[in-house]
Amino acid sequence: MISDAQVNPKEGFIITNQKDTIYGMIDYRTNTVNAKQCLFKADNASNYVTYTPGQITAYRFKESGKFYVSKKFDDEDMFFAEFLVSGIMNLYRKEVGFRKIYYVENEEGEVVKYENMEEDINYNHRELLIRTQGLYRQVSKSKRASDDIKIGNMSDNQMIKMVRDYHEDVCTSNEECIKYEYDAKKETTKCRPTIIVGGGYTSCNDHSLWEGNKGGAFYTVGAGIDFDRNRFGKGMVLQIFFLYSSISGSNKFYTPVNAYSLNAGVMYRFGLEKTTRFTTKIGLSRTLFEGEIKTNRDYNDDYNLLSYGIYAGGGIEVPVKNHAVNFNVEYRCFSLAKINIIQGTVGFRF
Repeated sequence: MISDAQVNPKEGFIITNQKDTIYGMIDYRTNTVNAKQCLFKADNASNYVTYTPGQITAYRFKESGKFYVSKKFDDEDMFFAEFLVSGIMNLYRKEVGFRKIYYVENEEGEVVKYENMEEDINYNHRELLIRTQGLYRQVSKSKRASDDIKIGNMSDNQMIKMVRDYHEDVCTSNEECIKYEYDAKKETTKCRPTIIVGGGYTSCNDHSLWEGNKGGAFYTVGAGIDFDRNRFGKGMVLQIFFLYSSISGSNKFYTPVNAYSLNAGVMYRFGLEKTTRFTTKIGLSRTLFEGEIKTNRDYNDDYNLLSYGIYAGGGIEVPVKNHAVNFNVEYRCFSLAKINIIQGTVGFRF
């Protein structure tokens, strides 16, 4: 049995082989995974059911409009083909890793397969022409569609334009040409600003870096942005944060050490949205340490150290309506672990 916490649920529907439409939630994964299976939970159902190609006629996501249908072409195994255009000529797509394979079906039901070429191979002009001969034959009734064919790799937009131009030139009825290909604008990345406050302790294992200072306690404030697209793995978030810390001075430091950090990494949130969740994160950090060294009674020297390091941490996220409060513990190390920082923070995500 598969739980909600193991999927990336999106609203949608399936069409059964009996042509019934059932609404519910569909696990939203990459195009490669979507071609192999449909993980679906009907409204008011308690469990997800896995459908393979042929067990249902089609399924579609409500938000993005992505539409998959069970298809079998020639000697290939049946798969869920992404339906891009429906009209006199139909266009389907399958993705296998970074490869894109298109299937162009004309009004007689004849299918031409077109696969984009590997970019790291140099093809001569004759080979490029051979790759597109099938497309030219398929759309020969339309000059506009023929002109849309490019010698080389065809993009999604070029394939869609070719099929739609063919429909407009050849269709003699009022049959509509429907574009099912998803609208990427409907999958906008959510940008969630966050502010944090906290404190911690820093230590220096190589005292020559800080002119004898062993480190000390500090307070920190910061602000950042979470970039959440929430498709390729529910709960995965990209983060960019700017932090300012004031580390208490000792020994030769006349003033506290100011630390300016830029952190960039990923955070993963376990569990369901709008519930209390554990989080973990990891990334890279660039920090500038600044201070003033007291060399004698009459002369002070500025101190600067730009260092690169890594950070890792974990915490708890508590929802507050459409926002969240975060409690985090984070460890950072710089200059090959010669400078170590551990801090605790409280944050608010808008």
